[in-house]
Amino acid sequence: MEKYDLAIVGAGPAGMSAALNAENDNLRFVLGESQEEGWFPRVSVDSHYTVDNYLGFSSISGSELINRFKQHLANNGISADRSCVQDVKQEEGIFSIDLGNRKATAESVILCTGTKQKKLEVPGVDQFLGRSVFYYCASDGNQFVGKKVFVVGGRNTGAVTAVYLKNIGCDVEIIEKDPRLNCKDKYAKKISELSIPVRTSSQIVYLDGEERLREVSIQSPKGLEKVAAEGVFVCIGLLPNNDLARRLNVELDEWGYVKVDNNMATNIPGVYAAGDITGNLKQIVVAAAQGSIAEYNAGKFLRKKWKRE
Repeated sequence: MEKYDLAIVGAGPAGMSAALNAENDNLRFVLGESQEEGWFPRVSVDSHYTVDNYLGFSSISGSELINRFKQHLANNGISADRSCVQDVKQEEGIFSIDLGNRKATAESVILCTGTKQKKLEVPGVDQFLGRSVFYYCASDGNQFVGKKVFVVGGRNTGAVTAVYLKNIGCDVEIIEKDPRLNCKDKYAKKISELSIPVRTSSQIVYLDGEERLREVSIQSPKGLEKVAAEGVFVCIGLLPNNDLARRLNVELDEWGYVKVDNNMATNIPGVYAAGDITGNLKQIVVAAAQGSIAEYNAGKFLRKKWKRE
């Protein structure tokens, strides 16, 4: 069984930042995947999503930024363990890590498990998932060029998705349940410039079709309306990936995010958390900073522990 000083669970910006600092601190660590789907939510890395608030880059695509992250780690001899972290348990101050294909132990853990997309709870959605209903659009949007599609959600991700779909030639419309869009002004301006229709105070309540979507039923203040459509792209927010935190009895807030102090420490000694799982501002720059803070304090925890021993 492999023995580590530190297990970093989740290989997004927070986890990669923590790993870089752990390498610099000469800690024995493993950087493991918390979700099989990938490094972090694709809305942050897709080529159509531009990151403009990461210091040093006035404008960079999400996919290019993650490539820079990966290259930085590779330059330092760091790579993520592609095994899915299936479980973490604590026994007498030591954490047992189930990596699926093998077991390991660690003396401290940093949870960087991030978030997952909220699902659209509408009758008929499962029938069309992957064919007409999608939670990402970079690889799926091209099949709807010249066709009618709806983007559900008027926050930043929904706005960026709608603009992308419009630019590649889709007949796109936004549906937002609130009375107005909740995206940044620059995205709202772009939506207006591209003349993308927006239905506010509206919700999709039913999807109809056979093998593929044929029409959507929309509930609005005007009543129920059926509209022909061939695709739906869902961008209605995120939920915390907190399964591992729950198993460790880590304290969560009312929304299910991990509660941390200024040191990124949880209520469980030796367990830290960083990135979107903490429920703070969901930005790549914030996650990277929190990963560094968490690793620094995990290192302090370990050195105090070793001194006592």
